[in-house]
Amino acid sequence: MTRARSSLPAAVLAATVAVSVAFSGIPAASSAAAEPIVATSTSTATPADGASWSVAPADSARGTGRPFFDFALDAGASVSDAFDIRNDGAAPLTLRVYAADAFTTREGNIDLLPAGEQSVDAGTWVELGAAEVTLEPGETRSVPFTLSVPADARPGDHPAGIVTSLLSEDSGAQVQVDRRLGSRLFVRVGGELSPAVEVSEPTVAFTGSWNPLALGDLEIVYSLRNTGDTRVTAVAASSAHGPFGVAPVSTGAEQLAEVLPGSTVEVRQSLSGVAALLWLDGAVNVIPTSVGIGAAQLDSVVQPFRLPAVPVATLLILVAIAVIIAAVMLVLRRRRRA
Repeated sequence: MTRARSSLPAAVLAATVAVSVAFSGIPAASSAAAEPIVATSTSTATPADGASWSVAPADSARGTGRPFFDFALDAGASVSDAFDIRNDGAAPLTLRVYAADAFTTREGNIDLLPAGEQSVDAGTWVELGAAEVTLEPGETRSVPFTLSVPADARPGDHPAGIVTSLLSEDSGAQVQVDRRLGSRLFVRVGGELSPAVEVSEPTVAFTGSWNPLALGDLEIVYSLRNTGDTRVTAVAASSAHGPFGVAPVSTGAEQLAEVLPGSTVEVRQSLSGVAALLWLDGAVNVIPTSVGIGAAQLDSVVQPFRLPAVPVATLLILVAIAVIIAAVMLVLRRRRRA
């Protein structure tokens, strides 16, 4: 069974701070407390207080070694499953267990709503067999749950997750940290699907160089919002050129993060070797694709941009040369008059 371990170190503050959820079964970077979300199939670091645990979907007739929960259901249907929690530490461990809606952060990571924030979608569809579990060292507990899809649920993807939470209990702490570890839960409700995205108008900035022979850089920032009802991803590229298409440059194709319905990610792309030719034209080209059953490529979205790219160093040199020439001509003219 593939499992993910808690690896978020304890910290202390006056208010409760919910750190990122570490999801089991999602290949990505190793977990760290500073990251907004940690998605990892296996993480072995242990917090300073020694608490360490792992979670995963329980093995059953639905499958073994499942990386996450994935259900395809009709509106009004329900399904039962279970969630395994194992204490990998050397001391007894008490954890809260709850379900919550999932979303994509602006940085492109997937996170779950904290316990204090009310879920409104699939996080409310899950009824757990326990709200809290206490585990002895090495003990594994299976928490059953039932997921019931409302009869009026819209077709499409409804992402959520089941979370285990450990709240620090240091009475002298100025900050309490909520370390969370969970498994993703995807629900695809049957019906006609309408995947769609929106791409914002890009913000573009040109940075030149004081070296008149050097080229500049272009920083392009825009947002991709999932306005449809399925998970989406996209391939994006940005390009720019001078007047009449001269000196073209391009970022090449870049795979963007998966975006859950209703979420927005911020995309940053950089172009190097851009010539300062007084004016630049360019465009952002995004090719989105829906994710899951019936995945399909959507129509590409193109957002053009224009901006000035003044060669400051070259202009200053030209101005200096012009001043010198004017001064020389003035001196020569005075000498002729004399």
